[in-house]
Amino acid sequence: MNVPILTSAAALTLVLPLQAQIKPSPEFPKIHIPEGTKITQFATADQVNNVTAICIDGKNRVYAAETHRWRVQVQDIRHGGKNNRYLRDRVNGDISTMTLKDREAYHKKWSGVEPDFLKWDQFDDQSEVIKVLEDTTGNGKADKTTVFRGDFNEPLAGPSGGLIEKDGTVYFAMIPGVYSLKDIDGDGKAEEVKTLVDGFGVRVSFSGHDLNGFAFGPDGKLYWSIGDRGYHVYQDGKTFSRPDSGGVFRSNPDGTEFEEFYINLRNPKEIVFDDFGNLFTVDNDYDQGDRERILYLVEHGDTGWRMGHQTLASFGGVAWDHLGSKPPRKEDQIDAWMNEGIWETRHDRQPAFVNPPIAYSVNGPCGLAYNPGVTTMPSKFDKNFFVVGYVANADRCVIENFSLEPNGAEFKLKTQEVFLKGIALTDIDWSYDGKLYISDYGGGWSRPNKGNIYAMTGDRKDNAAAVKEVAELFAKGFPNIDSKKLETLLDHADQRVRCRAQYALAERGKESLAIFQKALATENPLLRRVHGLWGIGQLAQKDPKLLSNLKGLLLDKEMEIRANTARVLGNHADHSHAYRGELIAAIDDSSTRVGGLAAIALANAKESKAVQPAITFLERNADKDVVVRHSGIMVLAKAAKASELAALKSHKSIAVRRAAVVALRRQQAPEISAFFDDTDEAVRQEAIRGAYDENVVGAYAALSERAHAIAKRVTPKVKHHPLSARRALHAAWTLARPQDLKVIVDIVNDSSIDKRIRRDAITTLLDWNNPPVGDPVTGFARTLPKGRTKLPATLIEQLQPYFKSAPTDKEATELLARALKLVSQDKLAISSAQLKAYLNAKDAPEDARLEALNILAPLEKKNPKWKDELNALVSDKSDKIRSRARSLLVFLNPGAQSLKLLADTLKDKQTTLAEKQLTIKTLGTINKPEAGKLIAAELKKLTANKLEAELALDVVMAAEASKSPQARKALADFRAKLPKDDPFAEWNVLCETGGDVAKGKAAFYGHGIAQCQRCHTMHGVGADVGPELGAIGKSKDARYLLRSLVNPGAEVAEGFGLGTITLKDGTAITGTILTKDDKGNSRVKIEQKITVIAPEKIASQTTPVSAMPPMAGILNKQEMRDMVAYLLSCKEDKTDDEHK
Repeated sequence: MNVPILTSAAALTLVLPLQAQIKPSPEFPKIHIPEGTKITQFATADQVNNVTAICIDGKNRVYAAETHRWRVQVQDIRHGGKNNRYLRDRVNGDISTMTLKDREAYHKKWSGVEPDFLKWDQFDDQSEVIKVLEDTTGNGKADKTTVFRGDFNEPLAGPSGGLIEKDGTVYFAMIPGVYSLKDIDGDGKAEEVKTLVDGFGVRVSFSGHDLNGFAFGPDGKLYWSIGDRGYHVYQDGKTFSRPDSGGVFRSNPDGTEFEEFYINLRNPKEIVFDDFGNLFTVDNDYDQGDRERILYLVEHGDTGWRMGHQTLASFGGVAWDHLGSKPPRKEDQIDAWMNEGIWETRHDRQPAFVNPPIAYSVNGPCGLAYNPGVTTMPSKFDKNFFVVGYVANADRCVIENFSLEPNGAEFKLKTQEVFLKGIALTDIDWSYDGKLYISDYGGGWSRPNKGNIYAMTGDRKDNAAAVKEVAELFAKGFPNIDSKKLETLLDHADQRVRCRAQYALAERGKESLAIFQKALATENPLLRRVHGLWGIGQLAQKDPKLLSNLKGLLLDKEMEIRANTARVLGNHADHSHAYRGELIAAIDDSSTRVGGLAAIALANAKESKAVQPAITFLERNADKDVVVRHSGIMVLAKAAKASELAALKSHKSIAVRRAAVVALRRQQAPEISAFFDDTDEAVRQEAIRGAYDENVVGAYAALSERAHAIAKRVTPKVKHHPLSARRALHAAWTLARPQDLKVIVDIVNDSSIDKRIRRDAITTLLDWNNPPVGDPVTGFARTLPKGRTKLPATLIEQLQPYFKSAPTDKEATELLARALKLVSQDKLAISSAQLKAYLNAKDAPEDARLEALNILAPLEKKNPKWKDELNALVSDKSDKIRSRARSLLVFLNPGAQSLKLLADTLKDKQTTLAEKQLTIKTLGTINKPEAGKLIAAELKKLTANKLEAELALDVVMAAEASKSPQARKALADFRAKLPKDDPFAEWNVLCETGGDVAKGKAAFYGHGIAQCQRCHTMHGVGADVGPELGAIGKSKDARYLLRSLVNPGAEVAEGFGLGTITLKDGTAITGTILTKDDKGNSRVKIEQKITVIAPEKIASQTTPVSAMPPMAGILNKQEMRDMVAYLLSCKEDKTDDEHK
């Protein structure tokens, strides 16, 4: 039984598959497995640790890749130094790296800048390791462990990513390259190591988004993947560069004929083929409310992920001065991945350039395997995929099994359920004696330096003979099997046997041609025919004339034969001339799967005669089948000229026009601007999106000209305004010609335009003279054109229609703070009278009034009336205005009278908390003995527990900022009296109360390093690795919340801490430790069952462990205090529409 995966973003909390019929293993109660299976331990932590990937050779030896560099030499962009003071520069530096040389320079720049920033000469200190484990006695346990190779320590290396073995060669994926290793003398150690392809991992990015493996395809080529650490590969005289996204690649087993196969993935950890040559992966989410996705990897496909989406979402308030934190300004930090639903399963508003997922899957997908056909597992798992979900806590890590079925040229989900739970697993692989091997990483988000390898077997008996045969075949080795026997194996029940037989025959050259020809006979089983077809395709790699043997197969009665004939011809595009006419006809095949693969073959051939048939194909499809759409688009992109595509702007079919736009996007052709005025909104947006996001600067002038019209199409009814308007504005910002500035000024001045667009227009002006490193729309680092104009000093005059309307126009007033920021930042001329009008406007927002006051301060400091005006503001209704007025009075005359004003403020019972906090902050900036005395006095109150707890952190921060010896001594005295045995004592005193709820909320959703939504849901939005926090403030107090943040192990949330209770009879029960019942009995939750244990039966119990990292190393004390305040305010379960 399974639960169908929901396809709406509105149903994010209901997407987990059913945990069907799994129960605790008798040998390992913490591990839950299906009926009819058992699990044993193959290797222990004494033999392996930190295992990231495994593979198995023909002798059923297990190769295990270990990481010892991860989180040390392999770094993470979220590490910004003490108090994150370098985070902005590190993020900007990382998004600017394009090659491995750039990343080397990046590491050298930051070498030893802080004590915990690794020095460059330490980058080769640790090495990744491959071990081989062998059961020499046949008892199911590894008794021989050998280091296969252990010197992978070049400075840019790691972590260990993927392994696969074929005929004595082990292939290893590890940034920066793909390597082949051979044991020449049979001692279990690899004497030969060759680099096949390198240039991977040009970014630091998010740790774990690395080079991964591996699968051999129907063409005999090696396929592998990488996450969004990106690549810049130079191979066979060609450059392949996508430094900000992941992808899938293929090459010959020796690394030649390297190709990009699929582009713009986030973090696909493994790839697998099904029986008919279709490639799949499960890609990771980016922890902002999206989901992990099951993907069909059709050739040339594009999932739409770019690291810029993550940069905007995670670092918007860090890397961009004017984007702000994620809430409450979600409109300021929109990334297309979420806003345009790129990540979702198919929906109407989704961009057409995207190949959407089939369905959603488990959290943290890594290892992936396809049931090869002959295993010991129960038959219900035949033709199933198995994906590992790693979330650090073993109790919440799973293996999910799912099955797919064809749906036109696409696929759809058939079944989905949890197969195993209870191991912190990273990879799985099938052995050749029917077992499923599982690597146990040990848990956590660092290097636990522990682990295991398990083996699962099933009780299936009907294929025992076949299991034995498979083991014998692989033990012998396919190169050692005669061709006659290999011929009989082309329709074997096991996929691995069929493929290895095909590969072995193909490697023997033309002598195998007759066998493959014979296999193609129509009376043969379908799979034999398919492998015969693929075998001829392999032979044709050396002799293209052999493609003549495919004659007539595009008309075969079997759909899979027609489809795979097209696939093979697509792999030989340069030599498919004789079949081009048949391929064009095949576009109209009764099967859209055949038509799609035929179109891909013609696209690869750049066959211009296929353009019109492809247009007809697209029109007939009418955007219904996304794979058909993709295939047709590829013909247009590769075989049509840009001028031909632009001419399609008058085609009657919307589907054809959208396809033409995506094709022009692929070509990065300026002619894409022909569709900016299309009558259909979706086509217009596709064109604007393609031009801007692909940096088609040649189309920017046309986009800038239309920015005003595009802006006027946005209405208040649109919850999150289309990014089209932002793209058009930033096209003008990019070019920055006088006419572009006028476009933006006119939008700011136009009161009929939605205020969100006007705010974006003001933001472009704020960024005009000092552009950020990353593009504010895409997050990419771009080089702007030379000769951009500067903002004129008379800009305020040009903006007078806006500024004059601000005091009376509600929407203009709401944007006033941002507009005034432009005045102060770029030192633009504005009259004091106008500023005072804003300052004294009754309905002006507080932040706008405060900005006006800050601008006025230097302008009015010589005005004799200014002091009186400030004194009047000390009685203002706004505590922030009052506080700022006091501080300005102090700076005007930093004498005893002004300092008395601050002292009186602290004593006044009517003074608000915010005022007192701002007043104390001001004291820390005044270099006067009297200010130091005031701070010291407040510190003495704190030491004596007589200070308002809400002010504790402010007083300490003021003392840290002060140059006063008295303040510094008082601070030392305070710290000297803190408990020495509690490393978090100061946090507890300073951060429990006094925080800002709004700032805490901003940090929860937008902190680039804390990444709270990676693990927690808030009102149903986020991940479910940790507990739901929507009503946490109702059940927990500030002390609990603070301890849970500072040291998660101290306060493990019920139901999320893993521990072990050992009974007096020796039995170990491991699971989620719950609170004791009212009789004092311990309770352990294993799966959905709660086991109750009487205290007299317990010998020992471990402390529950949390997978959450200590926030004390991530949030500074001010951020921590704000976070506590926000969580304490969360007292109601509700749906979060703002962040969904």
